[in-house]
Amino acid sequence: MKSRLLILFVFTGALSFAQYKPIKQVSDKALELHKAIFIDKDSLALESLLSYEVNYGHSGGKVENRKEVIDNASHNKSTYTDIKTEINQVIVNDNTAVVRCLLTGTETKEDGKVIPLKLSILQTWTKVKKNWKLMGRQAVKGN
Repeated sequence: MKSRLLILFVFTGALSFAQYKPIKQVSDKALELHKAIFIDKDSLALESLLSYEVNYGHSGGKVENRKEVIDNASHNKSTYTDIKTEINQVIVNDNTAVVRCLLTGTETKEDGKVIPLKLSILQTWTKVKKNWKLMGRQAVKGN
C-alpha cells in the first residue's frame, strides 16, 4: 500500500513539474522581452525572442512587424526607469502560450518629457523547435 502511494506521489509531482516548466519558460521569455526593449534596447536579444511573423501592437494603436520592432526598440531615444513587469497569468497549450502582464515604470522622452507607464499587455508565444518566440503582443493603457 505504501509503495502505491509513493508511486502516485512521485507521478503526481513529476506531472506537476512537467506542467510548471513551460509556464516558467514563457514567463522568463516575457521578462527577457521587456528587458530587451525597455532596459537594454538589445536588437540581438529581440532577434532571438521574436518570431518572423510577429504582430506587435502598442497601446496607442500602432502595429509593427519584426523589423520595425527591432529597429524602433534599438534606436529608441527614450530612457525608462523603474520598469517592473508583473506576470498575471500564463496559459500553455502544447506549443502555444498566452501571457497577461502589467508593465509599470517611467518613460523620459528625448525632449525631457516624463510619462508614467502602466500598460496591460497580452502576449502570444509559440514554441519553435525548443525556443519560445513572440507571435503577437497588444498593449493597452492601464488604469
